[in-house]
Amino acid sequence: MKNVRDWLEDQVSNDQVDFNEDSALEQHAEIIRAAAEAAGYSADELDHACGGDIAEYLRYRQKEVIDEDAEGKMAGDTFPIPVPGFNQQ
Repeated sequence: MKNVRDWLEDQVSNDQVDFNEDSALEQHAEIIRAAAEAAGYSADELDHACGGDIAEYLRYRQKEVIDEDAEGKMAGDTFPIPVPGFNQQ
């Protein structure tokens, strides 16, 4: 079994949830909490991995992803960095 931090990272790394609404954030935190319990992790383990607040952890992780997208070109970017010597027409 993975440690809870690795499990949590797997759960949130590909999230496509819009957390602009607090209700969506809280609902997703509950989904993560239930999934962790089903996977055999205790609420204490999950809370510790999230720094005590699952919803805040999710908000922070989403902000990290948005900041990474803004700083550089990521997969799926509609404006890729041109490759010198390669005709992109």
